[in-house]
Amino acid sequence: MQILLSTYGSRGDVEPVVALGERLQTLGAEVRVSVPGDEEFAALCSRAGVALVPAFAPVREWVKEMTRRSSAASPENRAKLISCQAAEIVARQYDALLAASEGCDAVVACGLLPSCAAVRLIAEQRRIRYILGTFCPIWLPSAHNRPHEYPGHPLPAGVTDNRVLWDHDVATKNALFGGAINGFRASLGLHPLDNVRDYVFGDEVLLACDPTLGPWLPSD
Repeated sequence: MQILLSTYGSRGDVEPVVALGERLQTLGAEVRVSVPGDEEFAALCSRAGVALVPAFAPVREWVKEMTRRSSAASPENRAKLISCQAAEIVARQYDALLAASEGCDAVVACGLLPSCAAVRLIAEQRRIRYILGTFCPIWLPSAHNRPHEYPGHPLPAGVTDNRVLWDHDVATKNALFGGAINGFRASLGLHPLDNVRDYVFGDEVLLACDPTLGPWLPSD
């Protein structure tokens, strides 16, 4: 079995994916790991003995560039900046990973939502299994926690029902990332999506966290 593992983020995002790749290899899988090509991450992959497929940009360079853009943007334009950044990540990550996914039976995506969207697009086109992975239960819709609040898209004031807030989260992610994902889908000849969040989450999610420190509480 050939598996592509992908993440884009800091060391907290990268190291678990590299460890998963190392473990899968001991179980007989052929693994390719795509993480930012920063020197320390390349060394981490080398020590683990997993094949590195560099993501679209080293994360230190990307954060530095995004910080520069954000500091130059007015507060009212920061939500628009997130959408522009998302479009760039989807397109560049798709280009970086398309060849690496050839011959794979499955892909696992972690990290930034636009990066995971690029992996989901590749899996859809290649008709291979896709699984989203996350390391913290609060990122998943649940009656027990509120969704993350994004710049320019505050959670509705006075609403305490987490189910309602997670419904609002769909609209927020459509506003921030829908244009980027659907725009790229259009360039590939694919139909637009009404709910980009649930598309990226997929049919099942791999929640990899300590059951004591980060338990998943029963939820509908």
